Amino acid sequence: MIYLDTSAFIKLYLREKGSTEVHDLVVSQQDPLPVWSLIELEFINALRFKVFLADVAPEEVERLIDLYRDRRRAGQYYAPHLDPVALHELAIQMTGRTAAIGSRALDILHVSAARLCAAARFLTADRRQAALAEAEGVDVALIPS
Repeated sequence: MIYLDTSAFIKLYLREKGSTEVHDLVVSQQDPLPVWSLIELEFINALRFKVFLADVAPEEVERLIDLYRDRRRAGQYYAPHLDPVALHELAIQMTGRTAAIGSRALDILHVSAARLCAAARFLTADRRQAALAEAEGVDVALIPS
């Protein structure tokens, strides 16, 4: 199973640099994508932030959010059970790499979630997040951004 951080996940909905690569990796496997509360929050907020920046029309953003919800209902995504204590403890352990890598707290949470989901591959457009995932022994696909 692959784990997409939000920088990769949004490329399934907006045509951006790296969208083709993300799409190809997602369709090359059969497993539903793990989408937990942090990804959903960041994804929906990122879409609505595009409205604020006047990059995307509000109607288009609402259509994309509806499409996301339809795909979730259809089983293309699932909400993994992430024990909050285990997630927190693993994230705290990963902060030991911050001085060398420059990890941000939300990036650490994504890598922790990927590890708890036993993801075989981690997709991201964030170089520092990719470095953290690799340091944690997760196979990484760095997506162009």
